[in-house]
Amino acid sequence: MTDTTQNTENLPPLKPRVATIVWGGILLVVAFLAIFASQVDFGDVTPAVVVWSVIGIGSALVLAAIVTAIVRAARKPTE
Repeated sequence: MTDTTQNTENLPPLKPRVATIVWGGILLVVAFLAIFASQVDFGDVTPAVVVWSVIGIGSALVLAAIVTAIVRAARKPTE
């Protein structure tokens, strides 16, 4: 009999794929919006509400990117 197990000592550690996580998040947001839209009457929504919502979401994304950059810089090993 031959040993068919692989030597896992030389393999790099597995990392999550960012694209998969991003697309999963996008799909969750679309599903949430679909459920929300089916439950709420949008008759009272004005264009100002839409604009402020877009501004708020954009600000949250920029803030998340800044926090991610700071955390990544803090984890970077010094040479």
